[in-house]
Formats: sequence, C-alpha cells, structure tokens
Amino acid sequence: MRGEVEVWSGDDLILREANMLTDGAGELLADIMTVSPSLATIADPATQAILDASNYTIQAISFGTGPDAFRSNAHAKDNKWNQYYSSFLSNIANEVIGNIALLRSNRLDQSKNENEQPSNGGFPSTPDPVKKVLEENTSLSSNLINTDVSSVFPGNGQLTNFLPFTIMNAVMSGTDFSSIAAAPKVASLLGCFPEGSGVTYSNSRNRVIYFDDLGTGLEVTATTGSYFNQFSSMDVSGFVNKTAGVNTKLGLTVSSNSNFASNGIVEYAVKLSKDDALFAHAYGGIYHLGMWTIDMNKTLMNGNTPPLSFSVLNNPRKYKLFCRKGVSKDLTYINNINNYQDLTIKWRIHFL
Repeated sequence: MRGEVEVWSGDDLILREANMLTDGAGELLADIMTVSPSLATIADPATQAILDASNYTIQAISFGTGPDAFRSNAHAKDNKWNQYYSSFLSNIANEVIGNIALLRSNRLDQSKNENEQPSNGGFPSTPDPVKKVLEENTSLSSNLINTDVSSVFPGNGQLTNFLPFTIMNAVMSGTDFSSIAAAPKVASLLGCFPEGSGVTYSNSRNRVIYFDDLGTGLEVTATTGSYFNQFSSMDVSGFVNKTAGVNTKLGLTVSSNSNFASNGIVEYAVKLSKDDALFAHAYGGIYHLGMWTIDMNKTLMNGNTPPLSFSVLNNPRKYKLFCRKGVSKDLTYINNINNYQDLTIKWRIHFL
C-alpha cells in the first residue's frame, strides 16, 4: 500500500510527491482483523454499529504547520495585537464578535514594492511514522486575564477552527474566557479559518490586515469566505469531514474509477477556498497534511457509541492518523497575497 499527494493552486500543479503511512495504518488493519463478528449477534444497535465498515475507512483530513508558528504569526499576542484591540475597535460586539477577524503580522517590509509575505512555521518536525499527531508542541504561549490560553485550549498538533462566531461562542462558554471582551481575543489567537461566505459584517467581510513594525499596514480583503465553515465540514479541532458526492468544496470526497479492481486506487480530494489559504498563511502556513480514520477504541473509551455522526462542536469521533505528508515549503506561500487561488488537494492511496 502506498500513497501520493497532488496540490493544485487554481489550475497550476504545485506539488506531486509520495506520502508516508504511519503506524496508525497498521493499527487500523489490526483492528479490522481482530474486531469480533460476534458483535452482530448482540441486540444492542450501538454495539452492532461498531462493525460498520465506515468506522474503518479514512474519514477526515487536517492541516498543520511547524511548532514555532504557534508562538508567532497571527497566533502571537504582541504589541500590534494589543494596539489592535485597544485602538482599532470601538465596538467589540459588532466588529469582533461579528468577526471581521483582523490578523496581525510584523513581517511586512514597506521598503519592498511587493506583497510577498512568507509565513513563519519555523522548522517542522521530520517525518516519523510513529507520531500520532501532525506536529508536537503546538500550544500557544499567550496569557489573558492571568490565564494561559493553553491551559484551557491546549494545542492538538494542527490548525484549529475557533474564529467562526457560533464555534467561538459555544466553546468559550463556561471557561475563563467566556466574557464578551475575552472570547474574541482568544479565538483570534487560536485561529485559523474565516467565516463562510454566507456571513455578513457591519464593515467589510473577512478583512485581514498585515502590520509592519511601524504600525502602517497592507489591507487584504477576503472575498469567498471559508468553504469549511460555509458548509460546516470542519470541526473546532481542525478535522475536515468526509462527505458524499464529488464536490470538493463540501469536504473530503472519495472516489475510484472503473479500473479499481485492477489498479486498487482510491482518490481523496478536498478544496480550500482562497480565503482558507490566506488565513492559514496568516497563522503560519501549511507544512503538514494528514488523513485520519476513526480510532474506535478511543472513541468508545470517551463514552461515545456508534453511529458516530460528525459534529462541528462536539464531535464524538476520535481519530487515528493513517497517513501524512510533510512539505519543505509552505503550501500557502505566494508572491502576492492579493492573488490567492483555491487550493485543491488530491490524495491517492494505492491498495494494490
């Protein structure tokens, strides 16, 4: 079994390389071979549902970056971040919770007549099939109201999805960051993807501003919103759910051709909107891709029983990393941040 990954920016192929299967793939095969068929004889429907084939196939994709990205880029609580919240917003309820989502960067060089802005992911970890997450040490270092953000929301190894208002409002409730002043600040640090195009704002939609050290800035206005949040395909932890059909804007699709019996090729595909790419860039870029199956043992131990319906807020599915792809150059790198195109990821697994 082997895999290969293609990444397309609009109509341009920017990457085609082999992936790496992880130990999770072997664990999944062991689970398939050892789960007891006798579960089908038990009257409880939830117990019978453990045998459903969907529990043992790839169900999600996620995106990661280097560990340093989570202490810099738009994850950083720096002087520009403080300036933004102290002077640029006169109405927090309308502007932040309405989620214009202004993101910060101190890397804009005004001496250059260009908009080239490489993200800072640091040094991503080397490929290792033993790893169970895309990246280690991804907790934020920021502190608000005398509380470490990571003590409430520890890093999970990948880009997460806290910016949409409905997600932010729900996950902050009952925490130290539940107030109308704290919640949007913490969400803006955690990131990493904008609202969907169906959300409108009191000013301009999904606006991103990159600041330089002098306080001047370059404004980029996003236009499409997030496909993930438009179609509710990404949960708060950053897992994009597998969807039916072939529309890659709706989530992770799966397909095979008429020659599957002879070639054994299954293709998974997903599309990031140009605003998804822009926001991911602001939060450190994309240096890792991962495909995930359901970890049935962990799911059951967490008190969740099949059938396991995907949920954006309270996803009962616990995942096991099946394969991953690391790249040496940020997939969201671009020479002009006003010229982003949709990114399409095609991931083919050869089972023969």
